[in-house]
Amino acid sequence: MKILHTADLHLGKRLNKASRLDEQTALIKELSKLADAENVDVVLIAGDIFDASVPPSEAERVFYRGMLTLAERGRAVVALAGNHDDERRMCAAKPLADLQGIVLAGELDYSALGGETLSDPAPPPSLYALADAADYLQKQRIKIYGKLGGVTVVKGDEKCDIALVPYPSESRLSRWYDQDYNVQYSDRVKQTLEKACDFFQPDNYKILCTHLFLTKSEASDALGGLVALPLSVLPQSPDYIALGHVHKRFRISKAPLAEYCGSPLQYAYDESRNKSVNIIDTVKRTVTQAVLSSGKKLYEADATSADECIAKLDEHAGEYVRIRYGGEPLGKDDALRIKSHPAFNDLVVTATAGADNAVERRAHLTDGEIFDLYYKYRRNDAPSVELKSAFIQLMGELKNEADQT
Repeated sequence: MKILHTADLHLGKRLNKASRLDEQTALIKELSKLADAENVDVVLIAGDIFDASVPPSEAERVFYRGMLTLAERGRAVVALAGNHDDERRMCAAKPLADLQGIVLAGELDYSALGGETLSDPAPPPSLYALADAADYLQKQRIKIYGKLGGVTVVKGDEKCDIALVPYPSESRLSRWYDQDYNVQYSDRVKQTLEKACDFFQPDNYKILCTHLFLTKSEASDALGGLVALPLSVLPQSPDYIALGHVHKRFRISKAPLAEYCGSPLQYAYDESRNKSVNIIDTVKRTVTQAVLSSGKKLYEADATSADECIAKLDEHAGEYVRIRYGGEPLGKDDALRIKSHPAFNDLVVTATAGADNAVERRAHLTDGEIFDLYYKYRRNDAPSVELKSAFIQLMGELKNEADQT
């Protein structure tokens, strides 16, 4: 069995005033073609389907049509609720989705899903004459059985158990089961993940799909409204843990094997321009990356004059460009000329020529506060939660190494 792991579609997300819906539609079509080429049986989307809890209707249309596109040729599709998603709204079409082999995962109990999805089809007689009819029928024999904690996907004699845990906010945890609030949040998340994996069978390939912000530090810390959880919350039983939330692809743990596949589109200027998805082969027990080509790239360019701004925009025509401007103040006509360019997306004034930059003492500030100031100065923006956490973690590791030498 082959499983495609992606996450963080953020349907409806805009880049300043630019809509990304056309790019997101093209992305889903690319994922479908990739699934055909790789003979994928299950498409797993690990959270943040939408960018907002109440997405625009256009984004919902892209989602529903996109899920049907991914489910073509009998593939199973699992879409998990992340911290950006309203699970109740996302799962409103669940009864219809179940019949199409699409699991809208916004809860912990899937036992109502009874294997009626993707049952043996009765295709029109004309299909029997097609050369690929046998392959069509074989792929249609994938079945999904709901369990407490997740689903079991069956293809022939092979079974894959997939535990599904949406982003475990306090409100969701309280709906899933009675909480002991004397127990720390991180420990309750750990218990929830273990509870979801209880239905795993020894002979089946085992996957945990969840949406978490994990850190290699053992100290939990609240950053930007989300809690950074230690790796110790992860159960040891899964063969693979499919993670969502962090937009950069990286392997955060080798034992258990846990990977963020990253977002399939570039949503911030500090993200990698090379995007990919993970392909899990349950027989070979391998995880490989498939590179994606959909979506415009995001570029930052430095300029000190209006003509240089236009030259940089021309250089990256067809993409999104943020200009970091450090020259003399722009006149109204020059500013309009720059902002009217099709590639223009943002203008950040970094400094005015000849400005008096005073030196400020910052020895009393924490690493995180210094990073906030630096990022604000360089990009005129606040750093992402993931980037700030990574910086704090790195500084801690460097200080520990310095103390030991």
